[in-house]
Amino acid sequence: MNKLESLDHQTFNRLSKIYIIALGAIALFTIGGQFFIQRYLNSQIDDSKIINISGRQRMLSQKLTKEILLLSYIQNNRSKKEYIEELEGTINLWKVSHEKLKRYNDSIPKGKSDSTEIKRMFLVLQPYFETIYENSLQALEIVKKDTIHSDALKPHLDSVIFNEPFFLRQMDAIVFRYEKEAKAKIASLKKIEYTLFGLIILILIFEFFLLFRPVALSIKNTISELLRSQKDATNMAENAEKLRRIQNENIQELVSLTKALDQTLLYARVNELGFVKSLGERFRKVLNTDEGYEQKSLAELMNLNELQTNRLLQLIAQNKGGVFNEEFEFITATGQKIWLDVSILNVFKESGNTERLVLCSDISKRKEAQHEIKRLNDIEYQQKEELQKSNASQIVEAQEEERKRIAKEIHDSIGQMLTALKFNIESINTDNIEKTNQKIEDLKQLSKDLILGIRTATFNLTPPELKDYGISIALQKMATELSKLTAKNIIFENKSNLELRFDSLVETNLYRVTQEAVNNAIKYAKSDYILISINSSESMLSITIDDNGKGFDLSKIPGKPKNNAEGGMGLFFMKERMNYINGRIFISSTPGQGTRITLNYNFNK
Repeated sequence: MNKLESLDHQTFNRLSKIYIIALGAIALFTIGGQFFIQRYLNSQIDDSKIINISGRQRMLSQKLTKEILLLSYIQNNRSKKEYIEELEGTINLWKVSHEKLKRYNDSIPKGKSDSTEIKRMFLVLQPYFETIYENSLQALEIVKKDTIHSDALKPHLDSVIFNEPFFLRQMDAIVFRYEKEAKAKIASLKKIEYTLFGLIILILIFEFFLLFRPVALSIKNTISELLRSQKDATNMAENAEKLRRIQNENIQELVSLTKALDQTLLYARVNELGFVKSLGERFRKVLNTDEGYEQKSLAELMNLNELQTNRLLQLIAQNKGGVFNEEFEFITATGQKIWLDVSILNVFKESGNTERLVLCSDISKRKEAQHEIKRLNDIEYQQKEELQKSNASQIVEAQEEERKRIAKEIHDSIGQMLTALKFNIESINTDNIEKTNQKIEDLKQLSKDLILGIRTATFNLTPPELKDYGISIALQKMATELSKLTAKNIIFENKSNLELRFDSLVETNLYRVTQEAVNNAIKYAKSDYILISINSSESMLSITIDDNGKGFDLSKIPGKPKNNAEGGMGLFFMKERMNYINGRIFISSTPGQGTRITLNYNFNK
């Protein structure tokens, strides 16, 4: 103990001496540097004051000349009195400032760099000052009289004006000299500051390497020795206490783990033949057995069928290491059906014998969920199949209606025109030339109408441009022909640079949906203007059909019409066609504001 106290005192005394030396050296240089710096700063304050006075002297000399000159032209007595007072104040301030400068120059110690030169410059300046000062006083006396005589004032005014430039030039030289000396003092102050800063840095480096670092290393070694001694003294007691604590914790953890396994897990220990060595508490409850299960087969306790029994014993008999996993279904003694996910782990003992650890997880709820999902999937599949049958039926009906419409259109228009053509030809009488010519003209017009009807009927079928050139050219042809046939303003705009061709099924459905949208705009929307535009990106083809028709309310259109009378069949088949090619259709319409239909087809899927 005395040794430790002695070591503490020695260390404290040593550190105290080192800190006193280090801080004393820094304090000494800091105080010395402040002494020199404050001295120079005081001289700088005086220099700035003198430079200010010198600059003001230049201004006052100019002001003095200006005021004397102004007095020579003033006739108003009131203004004259004010200018006289101002001139008198300027002369006094000018003289006082000049005397301050002289006293400051006389106070500069001999031997200074600026003493002799500035005094010499003031000797040169003095005659100009005295001349301007005396003439200013005499001019002031003359002006103070009631009447100003120009002849009497002019010599003094001329003398002031003549000497004032010389005075200014000499004052400029003095001000520049003061400024030069001030800059020299600042440069000297900087050198002193840099020198002091460098010395302090050197002192700090010296103290770090020669004082603080050795002391810190010594203290570190001393503390390390003390800690090592303390650690050696308490190591055995701490280790003993630690081992005792670990032993108690392990026993408690083992008891808790065993209890938790018994209550939560379904597990059993069996030998390589499948006979039970021990069962977990929860597994015993599930198997409804409390005692007498030793040396019984696990398959027998689980009441498995012959196939599952053979499979379980086969998994238990494997001796390859690793974990084997399989699902088993069995019925408990209470009649409950349970699904277990069984995992079998080989455990190797030190004696060389092996046993199997059978871990089971109750997956009955998962199996029920899987069966329920399968049942729902079957129902959904049946619903989809019924929906597809219904859609197929609707499509067949629509195709039949389309055939009837084409047949009716051919019968009503082309058939009637052909009949009329036949009757007109039969009624021609070649003896009556005038009527014959008239009938020939009627036949020409009827032939034109017949050709137009045939073109209209055939145009509604698949155009050859779609097969030869693709969707873009086919839509352009459709817009041109329908514009001629219907006298509507139908415009095609191609904003796409895409030159790809698609599957004929895709192009046909895109063409038919666009054709249906245009026909609806013509027949039902009563549109005068229809715009068909194509655009594309790297993976998307988009076709937009805009019209200025009367529009409609989408909420009033049924999702799946039952018949043509209900309405909406055209929109329904447009959606079905797009779904058939995995495309999408967007319909936007407002009553009285037209309709926009957009078809999107992703060709990179």
